[in-house]
Amino acid sequence: MSADAVLRIHTDVFNRALKDQDYADLEALYSDDYMLVRPDGSVLNKQEGLQDLGTNGLRCHSIEFLRSTVRIYGTTVALTGKSRTVSSRNGMETRAHFRLVAVYSHEGESIRLVHFQSTTLPALGECHNEVFAAAIKGERRSA
Repeated sequence: MSADAVLRIHTDVFNRALKDQDYADLEALYSDDYMLVRPDGSVLNKQEGLQDLGTNGLRCHSIEFLRSTVRIYGTTVALTGKSRTVSSRNGMETRAHFRLVAVYSHEGESIRLVHFQSTTLPALGECHNEVFAAAIKGERRSA
């Protein structure tokens, strides 16, 4: 298992399947004990995650994978990075910027996604506005 292979799986299988609503490919990619941890701390298992995508109206329109680091530990890989997405649920569009951790594991002849967790990042303008507001108050902060 190489870093390039995991990056290809993450972008060409995972991200593509999310955008194309290819639930069969996601089901095959997700490990049986897959865990999704959302930015709000809620946790979904494999079936709950697939149901959220399929019947609860979540749709991913675009996924921009910004930066990544791949670390390999035997048959397990930790992929970290930043991403921007545009998605919608029942017609309501949402834009997100987040840091992610995806854990892949070699299971039999396949590489499977075991864990995905994301943490929302502030929009660039929000971050700079906080720094500017702190400067006005005489506080020191960095962006």
